[in-house]
Amino acid sequence: MKSKKKMNKILFICTANIFRSRFSEETFNYLAKKNDLDYRAFSAGLKVGEYLTMKMAAKTIKHLQLIGIKPVRSNERCIHVDDLNLENFQRIICMDEKEHYPMVQSNFHLQNVKIEYWDIIDEPKVKGDVSMPYCYKRVNDLILEIKKSI
Repeated sequence: MKSKKKMNKILFICTANIFRSRFSEETFNYLAKKNDLDYRAFSAGLKVGEYLTMKMAAKTIKHLQLIGIKPVRSNERCIHVDDLNLENFQRIICMDEKEHYPMVQSNFHLQNVKIEYWDIIDEPKVKGDVSMPYCYKRVNDLILEIKKSI
């Protein structure tokens, strides 16, 4: 009997879980599947609050469609990082160190968790037409890094 190999999981975190983290999750999963990698991503937010009843932002869907990705979880509501078992993830990536580091430091659940930080700046500071191609590049670089490590 063949044993099932454990799926490697990555968590992308942003503020509200409607734009950057969702874009990264969908892009990563699309590229991982395309490259036959035994990895899957999920996403969550640090300050979901009023966004709790929201789903993926329309602008996220638009940017995904522009690169030929049909979102899988576009109808699912935002998730707060505190609602996840972080031990299930091999890598946790926050989208913007400057914005998210203070939020992580003030979150009791994240105190002893290893978190990587990227530099994907949110709107309105940087327009999505600039940040999303850069976000795609970072996700694609992560896929290439994983492929090299196998």
